[in-house]
Amino acid sequence: MKKLSELNGMKVYSDRARYIGTIEDAVIDDREGAIVGLVFERKGSKALSIPYGSLMAIGDIVLVQSKKVEAVAPT
Repeated sequence: MKKLSELNGMKVYSDRARYIGTIEDAVIDDREGAIVGLVFERKGSKALSIPYGSLMAIGDIVLVQSKKVEAVAPT
């Protein structure tokens, strides 16, 4: 088990061995109290995130399923 703070700076790769980026932040559903995504890049006023359900493994790197990346507005 890892703390959320330990994920910051971890490199993210797809299941096709493609480098995606580096974890910068997390997206949390404040109503449910659950993590819904991990932010890996910011473009202007939007943050690009990986949906939590796309995570395959977290170890030395973060491994995700190849899916469309979502853009979320900053809070």
